[in-house]
Amino acid sequence: MTDLASLPVPDEGPIRDKIRQIYERSFPPEEQITMCDLLRAARKPGVSFDAWTDASLPAGEAGAGRVVALTFSLAFPDLFYLGFLAVDARTRGAGYGTRILTHVAQRYPGIPQLLEIEPVTREAPNYQQRVRRLAFYERNGFTVTNMLTHEADQTYRVLARQGLVSPERLEEALNSATDDPAYFSRVTIG
Repeated sequence: MTDLASLPVPDEGPIRDKIRQIYERSFPPEEQITMCDLLRAARKPGVSFDAWTDASLPAGEAGAGRVVALTFSLAFPDLFYLGFLAVDARTRGAGYGTRILTHVAQRYPGIPQLLEIEPVTREAPNYQQRVRRLAFYERNGFTVTNMLTHEADQTYRVLARQGLVSPERLEEALNSATDDPAYFSRVTIG
């Protein structure tokens, strides 16, 4: 990870603007949480909203040109949850996603690492994208679990590596990051 580093997303400025651009292009509106809510949540203990930069790239305006990805995550002694991982479309395919997941594995060894993806269903309008996303996470050691999360009228499949936690524990962890009832999560087996 020589040239790849993370820094908290600032409340304003070119780096925050670049992160907003990556975020809005990477996730459909129905899956997005407002930038203000992400920044507010990141002030809570264990919650991180990070810009990932590559020092080998030209800096651009206040370093924004070096921003290649974003993550939003929750870290607890008994689990790590990756809420969002998005790589800038211009640098997608260069290995940044894998490098970030490798960093996570090294930083949180021995505890379950969980994330959510849209269910891979043939009826989905972005079926091929969902298949590619699942394959990417499987290549990086994640496996499909029997847990589903339900958030803001959306349902997601939970993937895990390095173990599992109970649905109740995952639900508690997810809900600790938000004060907005619209984003409260419910975790079921399915």
